[in-house]
Amino acid sequence: MSTVLKWLAKVPPLLLGLMFLAQGVLSLVKPAASVESWGFPLPDGGPGMSGMIGLMASYCLTLGLSLLISLFRKERFWLYAPMMMFFFLGLGRLVAGLAHGAAFMPERFVAEFVFVLLLYLSSRAVASPES
Repeated sequence: MSTVLKWLAKVPPLLLGLMFLAQGVLSLVKPAASVESWGFPLPDGGPGMSGMIGLMASYCLTLGLSLLISLFRKERFWLYAPMMMFFFLGLGRLVAGLAHGAAFMPERFVAEFVFVLLLYLSSRAVASPES
């Protein structure tokens, strides 16, 4: 594979990693602004607020760090957890829209399935065959 294609294959994990790392830090520093991009309000105090901030920070920081570690270590298994997290997030959104009466928003779950595909292609192109 050409050098240019190998560098291009690193773009999706790099951009997604930086975006989710920033989102995770924002959820710790300014959680009300962070949850707006996800489409729900932050609960007013109590265990709901604590749980939401913890969940958003753990989800975003794990995604971001796993994606960036995969690039630095050049080990494709670091991409498997983010691929599963994106896939199950998209699947959950799809099921919520079809079976539970939530708003059906293809622009959300299609993007997550595209992220899975891009990360899969990146894992094949970037990582060494033995990893």
